[in-house]
Amino acid sequence: MRHAPLIHTKRSGGGFTLLEVLLASAILCILVILLLWMGNAGLRFWRDGEQRRESLREARAAFQILTEDLHSAVITTNPESLMINQGTPISENETSQLFFLVSHPADRRDSTIRGDLCATGYFLAKDPHGVGSRNLYRFHVSGDRVAIAVEENHLGSLYAEAAPTNESTTELLAHNIIGFQITELPAHAEPPEALEITLYAINGSTESLLAADPGAKERNERLLKTHLQRYSTTVHLPPLRESAITP
Repeated sequence: MRHAPLIHTKRSGGGFTLLEVLLASAILCILVILLLWMGNAGLRFWRDGEQRRESLREARAAFQILTEDLHSAVITTNPESLMINQGTPISENETSQLFFLVSHPADRRDSTIRGDLCATGYFLAKDPHGVGSRNLYRFHVSGDRVAIAVEENHLGSLYAEAAPTNESTTELLAHNIIGFQITELPAHAEPPEALEITLYAINGSTESLLAADPGAKERNERLLKTHLQRYSTTVHLPPLRESAITP
């Protein structure tokens, strides 16, 4: 009796079974998802770092201008020559303000302006165009108006003109500054020997999240805790003068 020959089938060395194809596809999909996630995470990390660097650049520029002004301050027995309104470091309604008299060196004066006295101030305010939370602004007036205000002892009325909408006297220094703190050194000295200035800043993305839902207190506190940036500098003040007007 003859038996039918046994036929052995071999899979071609270059082929794959359906199970292997499905498994390879699943692994490939997982790798693609991981790469996309890592790419997005890296992009967010880079964007956050870039916004922090931008915030730091603005803070440094603001500190440089503020330091130059304070080094040229004219502090007299008149309390309005150095007026510090202390507020809560991070507050929506109560923020610190700093106003003082300045006499800039000759090489920094405008030759068309009479007199060397200027009224200068730094304060926080909401952006008048509704962009961003709050910004740091610099107020600056020079010429006869300052001399008259000093002579008539109403510098406070001149400082009251400081406002973001008053573009002739006020300029924007730094965006998204939510806190402005002034510490007198030593404490309770009249006048102080130095001022420690602290700015509290957030990046633009965090500001947008806070503005989107201001009522989400717990979430917003977490965002501030994670993204709040603090910058400080200490500036020594010139000695006290008897009068702002040089005879």
